[in-house]
Amino acid sequence: MSEDLQKLVDTAEASIRAAAVVAEQDASRPLYHFRAPSQWMDDPNGIIFHDGMYHMMYSLNPHSAEHRAGMVYKTAVRVWDVNSEDWTGGITVWGHARSKDLVHWEHLPIAVYPSIDKGEHFVWFGCTVINDEGVPMAVYTAIGPDMRPEDTAEQWAVLGSPDLMTWRPLPSNPLLTGAVHGDRVIGEWRDPFLFKDAGRTFMVLGGRCDGKPVVALYEATNPGFTAWTYRGIIFTHPRGGVPSAECPNLFKLGNKWVLLVSPHAEVEYYVGELDPDRCTFTIENSGIVDYSRNFYATNVLFDDRGRALAWGALVGFKETKGWNCCVSLPREFSLSADGALLQSPAAELRALRGPRLDIHHSTAKGPVVIGRLAQGQCLEFEAEFDHTATASFGLSIIHQDGRLDIELSPDSFRLGGFTAPLARRENKTKLQLFIDRTVLEIFIDNAACAARVIPLVRGAVEIALYSNGGEVTSAHGSVWQLQAEDLFTRFQG
Repeated sequence: MSEDLQKLVDTAEASIRAAAVVAEQDASRPLYHFRAPSQWMDDPNGIIFHDGMYHMMYSLNPHSAEHRAGMVYKTAVRVWDVNSEDWTGGITVWGHARSKDLVHWEHLPIAVYPSIDKGEHFVWFGCTVINDEGVPMAVYTAIGPDMRPEDTAEQWAVLGSPDLMTWRPLPSNPLLTGAVHGDRVIGEWRDPFLFKDAGRTFMVLGGRCDGKPVVALYEATNPGFTAWTYRGIIFTHPRGGVPSAECPNLFKLGNKWVLLVSPHAEVEYYVGELDPDRCTFTIENSGIVDYSRNFYATNVLFDDRGRALAWGALVGFKETKGWNCCVSLPREFSLSADGALLQSPAAELRALRGPRLDIHHSTAKGPVVIGRLAQGQCLEFEAEFDHTATASFGLSIIHQDGRLDIELSPDSFRLGGFTAPLARRENKTKLQLFIDRTVLEIFIDNAACAARVIPLVRGAVEIALYSNGGEVTSAHGSVWQLQAEDLFTRFQG
């Protein structure tokens, strides 16, 4: 290990431990959403199910809890001088944790550091796979003073030990440069995602070509995944004014392919047919994965049960102490009969359920208090409503510092000042939501979803149902107080 890299490792570990002491005292920090031990984090990276364990890696600046602290390249001063006392402010690494049940997480040493001696200073978004030689391999976008995200970024790789605990740079880095495209120029080129189909291995990368956001397709030409060929552009974003198609995920559900993109706005999905030989992706359906801009940069894995599980980064927290950002709850993806993307919270989350309050109401025209919980900072609500087609109804959660209203109308849902469209069934609606101190995730008929950063919920809560129009003829379900203490081990670095 070079002297510069050893300095980075030592200072990173010390910074994480020191900030964790502060973060653990912050009452606004989510308790059961995945989070780093401390400091600023965002994109879930390199997630993989391997040898009975779910591995979560994630972008992390171990030296700062400031919002977007891993984006120093955009600032006026690029602190990339090892002789500067602030040089580590320009470093982003991959943090690492693992879990057997998606609920309890073991924080592990940092997985991937940049190769400072080779001009790499940011380990950006990527994925982890087991190559055809049986070797764990993480592929990601490398950024540095001479590898700018706008036009000269490169794709690099690291190779892992069988238990994924130690990683070393691929000796032949870079894995891919822009030269792979020949005469074609793709800017904003980043965020590799690998997948298999019919015994072949492919990669998608987001970018911008001829002024339009695109997703490009590549194919591995050797079993070690160290040689690739460019296949072409499979997706061009249909909307103008979009900077790039970030964090593309391409995976198969049943006999259909699903493409997720994060276009500097709400995460979108496209469902259709992929023909890798013709390099075409024929879109048959599309929609929004999550209507909140607090949710971004998805990553997807398939586990030993064949489930497609996804996470997104949750951003937008204010006045945090020793930490910033977390990751959404794990969501299981499926497709409806008409090809729409469905999402449900992973079943493992039910293990958090504690004291329960059952809901059985035959009518709800005005505010109806359905019960009280001694502690409302971590709760789950799940109910099915029978209602008239014109009904506008909702749920109020009243706590010691205020109230939170969630309202559903025939064509939209509202959460505070946030409103999103809703294609609701005529007479029946299923509503499921999770509160975790300053995070709320809502699932409506498993079709319309939003993960929002909210004002802190704390203390005892009173829960009420109400109707502003039409009629709710019945509401049946439960509210659980969630047992969310001590779900994370201390950082092992």
